[in-house]
Amino acid sequence: MVNITLDERDRAVLERLREGEADVESVAESVSASAAHLRERLPELADNGLVERTGDDRYAVTSNGERVVEASPAGTKDNRIDTPPDVEGEIASFDLPPDREEAVRNAFAFLHYWGAASESEIIDDVYSEDPAGFESREEWAEFVREHLARLPSVEPPSGDEEQWRFTGTAIVEEPTDDGRNVLGSEDASDSSAKFALERLEMDEDERSAVRAAFGLLVTENEADADGIRDRVYPDHSAGYDSPDDWWDDCVRDAFESLPGVERRDGDEERWQYRQTESGAASSNPGAELPDDISAPSHDDG
Repeated sequence: MVNITLDERDRAVLERLREGEADVESVAESVSASAAHLRERLPELADNGLVERTGDDRYAVTSNGERVVEASPAGTKDNRIDTPPDVEGEIASFDLPPDREEAVRNAFAFLHYWGAASESEIIDDVYSEDPAGFESREEWAEFVREHLARLPSVEPPSGDEEQWRFTGTAIVEEPTDDGRNVLGSEDASDSSAKFALERLEMDEDERSAVRAAFGLLVTENEADADGIRDRVYPDHSAGYDSPDDWWDDCVRDAFESLPGVERRDGDEERWQYRQTESGAASSNPGAELPDDISAPSHDDG
């Protein structure tokens, strides 16, 4: 299979075929393309699993094609633009279906942007927009972890390290054209827990503590304050003398600021994580993650 880059016309073709199978002439009329062009292009889309031939000169969209349209509708950013050629080449070598290739690419793009991120932060930002056909965060995370670790310039967590790292210069560290840091720029996306966490006024030990608490919440989907204190504070005290001070003066206030983190119906001591996509609750908020995905290996560093 030869991997291809989809353009707006390809997306329009997939959108048209979502309405029902059609012959080449009908599709050409709908997308303002020549039938001759589509007779060359549609077999390439078929080779990539996005459409299938249903008869003489007739095609239908496949489930993979449906997912590609849903994951990257017309007008959304294609992260190929910002992916280094060596990374793009390695992704292409995986020979993945387009939607799963896009999930790996967008996970890399998130890491490239920030320079370092925990797996729970990657899942929070990328999974809801690029589920790649996986029915749970657990399955998605196992798939992305395997492929992300094989990319150039990526260092997976090892030992006590809790974060994935991009070994080059992170985009967030580069100034914009007017000299502003990207994190303070209006161009930076503010929809993820990672963005909210980085904007909080706290030192790095406190940020590491909140990241660990957030990772636990993503893993468990919900937890009470006592459980979070008992499991996270011992290795992420962040200089606080007691678990109560740590919770009251650091973690609880931070939780109030993180998208997707909320108190459970009227219970001030119980918190839940609901992955969001443009503010909407996840369709699978109860999907569990494996223990080694986002419950960080607690380390104050």
